[in-house]
Amino acid sequence: ERIELEERPFAAASIGQVHRGTMASPSTLDTTKVAVKVQYPGVADSIESDLSNLSMLVKATGLAPPGLFLENVIRVGRDELKVECDYRREVENQRRFQTLVSSDPGLVAERFVVPKVIDELSTSRILVTELVHGGTIDKVVDLDQSERNRIGKAIMRLTMLELFVWRFMQTDPNWGNFLYDVRTKTTYLIDFGAARGYDEEFVRGYLNIVVANADRDEETLMDESIRMGFLTGEENDVMREAHRLSGFCLGEPFGSYEPYDFGSSRITSRISEHGSVFLKHRLTPPPEEVYTLHRKLAGAYNLCIKLGANISCRDLLDEVVEYQKKQPTGS
Repeated sequence: ERIELEERPFAAASIGQVHRGTMASPSTLDTTKVAVKVQYPGVADSIESDLSNLSMLVKATGLAPPGLFLENVIRVGRDELKVECDYRREVENQRRFQTLVSSDPGLVAERFVVPKVIDELSTSRILVTELVHGGTIDKVVDLDQSERNRIGKAIMRLTMLELFVWRFMQTDPNWGNFLYDVRTKTTYLIDFGAARGYDEEFVRGYLNIVVANADRDEETLMDESIRMGFLTGEENDVMREAHRLSGFCLGEPFGSYEPYDFGSSRITSRISEHGSVFLKHRLTPPPEEVYTLHRKLAGAYNLCIKLGANISCRDLLDEVVEYQKKQPTGS
């Protein structure tokens, strides 16, 4: 196969740009429209240099508050960006997600689709996939309420499946990674450079925390938070209260079977209000898994806020709890 590439890119990725192309097969004369993501030259080397410079600058100036644990943030960011620079890894991620999404009857019914990857034409710096059509999902705010609710609930369910069932999550919450085709009401999932797995122990523990937050169960929340390393047990009352309130806020959508009005909730703003307390009083960095996980959860919440989704979420929590109950330990 060969590709005729449009010179002008039609989209930008975080570390590259995307061109439309037409793939032609010499043997059959068939053509296929494709998207070709090309990495910017030297981007991998510049990321390492820029992060090292940032770390030295912050250390020299003392700008970062101790509760930020900046070294951990930079280390996790460096590891994630290194992985994102390897498009071969992204090919594997996208193929895995395509299998997972297409195997779930609920997501298929909601017309969630992962585009096919053209393996033979992809390299560590070039990624070729089938071209799909649609606008970024934040543009659907003018659709009727029922359609916005459908999309919002499907995205929330997808997020729950990624963490608690598949234990494999696309962690970039950029709204541009969801493309919505108004004609077919299909949602295309794209860009799988930022994806990671989670081990069973972390997933089970974090699910216990989410359930405790939803049920406003302070004792379980604190016990599980200490066991998982979110807290040491030596925190002052101010820190413990901020941890409790932010957790209960995180669990609000799952606290009832009644529809939760994301549009008027200000849920992500209210969670972030406790950030200054964490920066001042936190005694230990959180588990490294949550740096990208919480970014993804905030992105899902913000997307539902943008859509004005008014949806019940407790049944989504029940689904993953029942799934986990059926799984043998060490699965």
